[in-house]
Amino acid sequence: MLLPRRTYFALFVLSLFTFCNCDYSKNPVPFSKLATCQEFDIDSNRCLHFFPIESIKNYKTKEYKLYLKFYVMAWTDANIVLFDGFPKWKVRYTVVVGGGGGNKYSWLRDTNDTIVGPESHLTDILSPLWPTPIIVRQKINGELDISVPGVADPLLITDASDLKETKSFCLYAWTNKSRWFYNCTEEEDILLDSDDNST
Repeated sequence: MLLPRRTYFALFVLSLFTFCNCDYSKNPVPFSKLATCQEFDIDSNRCLHFFPIESIKNYKTKEYKLYLKFYVMAWTDANIVLFDGFPKWKVRYTVVVGGGGGNKYSWLRDTNDTIVGPESHLTDILSPLWPTPIIVRQKINGELDISVPGVADPLLITDASDLKETKSFCLYAWTNKSRWFYNCTEEEDILLDSDDNST
């Protein structure tokens, strides 16, 4: 018996929902939130586009010199790479969330591609169906931490005091397509005009 095309599509979507056991399939970020964002889509295993740090909202405070918010939709291995220069750089830190070839664990790498700080073995953080929020913060003293609100705060943490100033970043997901959302309307927007938005 042949099923209508809509039925096939509905079964396909249902199978994806069943397969995805990620945290944000249970408490998803509303898609109305994404309507307030800028979007960047990429299918690459490396940096192809470098964003100047001035192109994204940075919620700086007296404690944090870097405070960035992203939302990502990907199967696995969401990479955020921070650079101390643009276009040339000397120091680089790579954030990998939901990596390990299957959304299995997360880590931070320094300029030498050495894993720094403790790894996180929380699984199923990412989803291609639901946006996962990722916050990247660096304190004035150089401490770099990555959090996934509602899942782990922090997820990753390390001393990145050699990263004196982040001047650019790139986004991609290893071995799969990814959709990134940034510059969304956030509660923290008030900090952009606050007296605390200075170091």
